[in-house]
Amino acid sequence: MSSQKMRPLVERIESHISLDPVSLHVPGHKNGQLYPEKWQPFLKYDLTEITGLDDLYHSEAAIEEARCLLTDCYGAEESYFLVNGTTGGNLAMILSAVRRGEKVLLPRDVHKSILHGLELAGAVPVFLTAAIDPEIGVASGVSSELLEQAFALHPDIVACIFTYPSYYGTVFDLAACIRIAHRYEAVVLVDEAHGAHFAAAHADFPADALRLGADAVVQSAHKTLPALTMGSFLHIASDHPRLQAIPRYLQMVQSSSPSYLIMASLDIARHYLANYQAADWEAFQKMRTEWQEALTANGFEVLTPNDPLKLVIRRSGYTGFELLAEFEQSGYFPELADERQILLILPLLKKGGIFPAPAKWRTLKPKEGSAQFVHRVAVPEIAELAMSYESMRGRETTFLSLEEVVGYVAAENVMTYPPGIPEVIRGEQITVAHLSVLQRIKRHRYQGGEKLHENKLKVFKKI
Repeated sequence: MSSQKMRPLVERIESHISLDPVSLHVPGHKNGQLYPEKWQPFLKYDLTEITGLDDLYHSEAAIEEARCLLTDCYGAEESYFLVNGTTGGNLAMILSAVRRGEKVLLPRDVHKSILHGLELAGAVPVFLTAAIDPEIGVASGVSSELLEQAFALHPDIVACIFTYPSYYGTVFDLAACIRIAHRYEAVVLVDEAHGAHFAAAHADFPADALRLGADAVVQSAHKTLPALTMGSFLHIASDHPRLQAIPRYLQMVQSSSPSYLIMASLDIARHYLANYQAADWEAFQKMRTEWQEALTANGFEVLTPNDPLKLVIRRSGYTGFELLAEFEQSGYFPELADERQILLILPLLKKGGIFPAPAKWRTLKPKEGSAQFVHRVAVPEIAELAMSYESMRGRETTFLSLEEVVGYVAAENVMTYPPGIPEVIRGEQITVAHLSVLQRIKRHRYQGGEKLHENKLKVFKKI
């Protein structure tokens, strides 16, 4: 095995660039020559499958060596570069692991890509009510007790899908849930989009899903490691028959023209993580402490989830959306806001890096009262869709006003974005409890809800 000090794909691309090559191939910008000069150094890395640069879907040289280093770094059986984000990995995992009509167990707080994968596979989802983190007040996994109950009711479950950690950096007892799922012979898939850095294996990081026993894991390297947007990793940790088709499905759900810029950035991200040392962690901790102290000194409440890269910020009397506006007016752009708080994602800094905390903040006027936790839709602890994905195919839909939709089945997912977790799930029956959530969602950024701005929701016509 080659040394983790190497970056084989980056080195091979740089060797090609050193030839000062003339591009008679795609892409059409011709090594950046058709762009403004300041872009050209960057775009020289945006190449294609020419001689010497290997092929993502039939890797034998630099990409294969980089992939093997990734596998070794994370301790997987096999690892893969993904060029269209964790979404592509989630789709491939599900399409490989689940056959049409089979049941899949999952918490309700999954990303929309999981639901899309289940629909494409024709699976039968069984939803569990997510546990609520007591401090941050957000959905965070499920309890092992509820998981046991679900298996008792649905012993024919073939797969479990978990989100770990949550978008806000909270975790739950994933190891216990994996043990239960394996006892019932279910394959375990984990959307670890926000945990690619956990493999640094520092004591202050939560354990990563592979070490906890997951069968397959997808991570967004671009979220917490220095990879370009859409750069992700997929790891397979077992020889389970249901996982063997993942490489084939990756070719189906990803571009046939993978970005060498993204792949090179994934090689860099793996190298960055594999060489993260104790001195780097000390530099990160110092930076994080400075941020906490600066925010506290300026009157903000700072909450620290399980993931050290995340800080959750509140201020008495202010909603998260008001805080978001204040931060942006001061030149700082948080990851997201909700009714009560904002989320900051710090960089996984190394020794010598700089990420200065704000020395002075805009003066916020005191406000009375306090914002409330998000009120989510009240649903049964264990629930199935009111209409199967198979029966949705080709069924007529219509748009009704929110005052009319109770009792109908939703024909679209509706979610706040970020984080992309559906509050209304395509195929579930709309209840009165959904209405207040829909009214809240439409006041802020959301996806789905094609005509929600007109106070309408897409539903399936009753027969």
